[in-house]
This record gives sequence, C-alpha cells and structure tokens, in this order.
Amino acid sequence: MDEQFGLVIDGQVVAGAGGSYAVTNPVRPAEVVLTAPTASLAQLDEAVAAARRAFPGWAATSTEDRSAAVVAAARQAAAAVDRGDLARLLTREHGKVLFEAIFDAGTIGAMAAGFAPFAAESLAPRHIGSGARRTEIEHVPHGVVAALLPFNWPVSVMGNKVLPALLTGNTVVAKAPPTCPGAVLATVAALAAALPPGVLNIVNGPDAALGEALVTHRDVDMVSFTGGVPTGRAVMASAAAATKPLVLELGGNDPAILAPDVEIDDALAGRLVEAAFVTSGQVCMAIKRLYVHEDSMPALIEALVARLSTEVVGDGLVDGVTMGPVHRPQARDRVESFIAEAASLGARVHRPAQLRDEDSEAGGYVVSPAIVEAPPPDALIVREEQFAPALPVLGYRDLEEALSAANDTDFGLCASIWSNDEALAASISHRLEAGTIFVNTHGMSAMDFRAPMGGWKQSGFGVELGPEGMRAFTRARTVLTHPGPARAG
Repeated sequence: MDEQFGLVIDGQVVAGAGGSYAVTNPVRPAEVVLTAPTASLAQLDEAVAAARRAFPGWAATSTEDRSAAVVAAARQAAAAVDRGDLARLLTREHGKVLFEAIFDAGTIGAMAAGFAPFAAESLAPRHIGSGARRTEIEHVPHGVVAALLPFNWPVSVMGNKVLPALLTGNTVVAKAPPTCPGAVLATVAALAAALPPGVLNIVNGPDAALGEALVTHRDVDMVSFTGGVPTGRAVMASAAAATKPLVLELGGNDPAILAPDVEIDDALAGRLVEAAFVTSGQVCMAIKRLYVHEDSMPALIEALVARLSTEVVGDGLVDGVTMGPVHRPQARDRVESFIAEAASLGARVHRPAQLRDEDSEAGGYVVSPAIVEAPPPDALIVREEQFAPALPVLGYRDLEEALSAANDTDFGLCASIWSNDEALAASISHRLEAGTIFVNTHGMSAMDFRAPMGGWKQSGFGVELGPEGMRAFTRARTVLTHPGPARAG
C-alpha cells in the first residue's frame, strides 16, 4: 500500500524529497502500517508556489462554477474511499474503531454538498445607499491558505478547512498529521486530481519544522490550525510575526451540568458515555467534566459504570471492539498520571470495561476507560484537558455552584446543560462561558454544520462552519463611490 501515498504538489503525487518514516499501529506499535513521505523545504516552496500560481484563475472562477467543481471533486474522493480500504487504513494508523473511521474517511462528499450553498451567501456583497453616492462591502479570498490538520478526525477536519477555503476562492497547502497521514494524503490526492493543478496541495513530515515553515512562508496569506493549545500559541506567534490572519480551533475542557430535575437512568448514562468517550476521549468537544447534584451522584455513578462495563477496548478492526487505544504513548502516560493523582487525593476510580488480552499484551497504547468519582476541583483531571478516556464526575449542592465551577476554566470550547425545564436550561445556557452550548446533548453527533463553531478563552480564535466560518476565509473590501468630478471643458 505504500506506493499509494505521496505528497500532492501542483496536481502531481510525488515522493518526499526529505526521505520517509514509518507510521505504526497504536494498538501494536511493532506493526508498520505505511511508509510516509517527508517533504523537503524545497518541496514546501514548490507547493506554495503552485498554489500562488493557481490562485488568480481559481479566484476569478464564478462562485457557481467553483462550487460545482469542489462538489464534484469531493464526490470523486468519496467514491475512491468506497473502492478502496481507506477506513481500515485509518483505523490501523490512528487506532479508532472501524465504524468511526468509516464515517471520518467517507464524509467528504456530503460535507462539500452541505458547504457549497454557503459560498454564495458568504461572498454576496452588501450595499449601502444608492445612486451616485453608495458603498459596497465585498468579501474576497485571502489567497494561499495554510491548513494544518490534527490527528483525531483528520479527514473530516481537513474537509472543514479545505472545502470552505476552496469554495471561497482560495488555494490551499495542507499539512497532514504526521502520526497518521495516510488517509489524508490519499483523500487529498483524489480531490486534487479533479481540480486544476495547484489549487490543492499537501505536504507531510514528522517534525514541527515543516509546519513552522509553512505558517511563516512569505507567500502564505492565511493560516487555519486545529490542535492543542501549546501548539496553537506557537502558530499564533509565528503568524503574528507576518501579521497573517488565522483561525485556531484548540482544546477544550467541556463541562456538562445535569440539573436536579434530570432522571438518572440507563438511557442518560448511555448518552453521556458516548459524548465523553467517543474516539477514546480524543475529541476537543467531548464531555471532559460532569457535574451532578450530590443527591443524584450515587445513582449516576452506578449507571455510568454499568454502561462503561459494556465497552470492549482493543484493536478497532476486531468485531466486538467498541473503543480503540489512544493514539500516542504520551497520551496514555498523561491520563494515567491524572487518574493516579486523583486517586491519591481521595477520588474513587471505576474501570469496568473489558480489555482484549491480545491487545493489552502487545505493548500498545490501550487505556482502560475510567469514571473518576468526586476528585477535588484542583485535581489535574479536572483542571486540564485529559484528551483520553477518563471522565471526572463532581457533585454540587445548587446550580449556581455548578455554573461557577463549570466556568472556572481557561478553556471555553463547548459546554452543556441537561434539564427538562426549558426556562432553566435557557437561563443556564446563556451564562455558560463557551463558544458552543448544547442543551440536553453534547458533542460531535449534535453539531450543526450550518452554525459557526469557535472557542472562547484559550480554546481558539475565529470560527469554522456555517456562513460565518466560510467568511473567515475571506477579507472584507469596502468600495465607496461618490459623484464624479466636474467634466473638463
């Protein structure tokens, strides 16, 4: 399968001039999944130059024709997924279970069709006044966009960035996530094959230098990044040196508050576990802290533990496995240290899931998912984003206390309130400090791509999705027209 993977530069799939490196399976680290290409800095220059050359023609294409081209290219890429084994590859290089990989790898066609109608709305000019004295505000593409992709949902997040950028008239140089680049490289190759050369390019490499070089490249006009807060700060600093606009979608420490009126039952526990443990907890908008009235704490813990006991952790390609490993050993070690600290501070840890013996003995990054009952508020598992399958559950005496605790964080990506009292839910939702608020739901499955998503505080800068997210890939130009000067003679 290795020969299928290369960089995409100026419409061609090419080998990495900087060499190659092995990508391994997180559940069996001794297993090499693919040999990934490493772009040289000269190839990065070539990719950016190709995007720069392609930009004028692509930007001059009508919105309707651009949208048709992008939707057709995305359908072709989705068909390539159906013909091949991309989802299984994604499971092997990432670790996520197959049904998640199928959705991640195969959603690009539907995403393009959903985003395309926003292009005309986002680019439509606004007019003030009429006649000889009038003002027009238009939205024009930035030029060359750098799109830096995360590991957790790499193909879907690629679509969130690349498709709006292309639809609004930009050209793109994407950077694949180095620890699981295969599915992204293959999907971008299929997309680029149906677009004019240079409109969409992708580079890859195992270290941070390539990303920094892309962000700081003098011919890159805008940066879109999804990833952790420390890397996001570095990206922002690098972009600031050249005064480049950027969109950052960073980490979260999402709180979920169960109001006292909520009945604790198995159905609720199932919804909460799914929202917290999707992709082994490696989702920025997963529930990371759960607040429940202290009187309901015993019943909730019992229900959550019962639901978690049905999970089977191991190789995501094996029938019956419902949760894969975490992606990297550092993630495993970090969350285990958080759990151990919470236990040392008096929290009760519940780990009822089943681990496949074959996988736990293979040296992989398997983590037994944990319910951490009543950790102190200053425990790391409460204060930091665990980004792994561990959920702290904390009791409260009244909703004001819960709201204060929920907002007491440096993060502000998402939050949720669960209640049958619509007025109460509305009141709390308007006081939660986050960019996206869920009511009686939480997480990826509840997202509405028609609405913008962006973090507050250290969870991000700018927005993605919806017309607002589309317009983030444009810049405003105001044209003020006054009566002409007197004619000569």
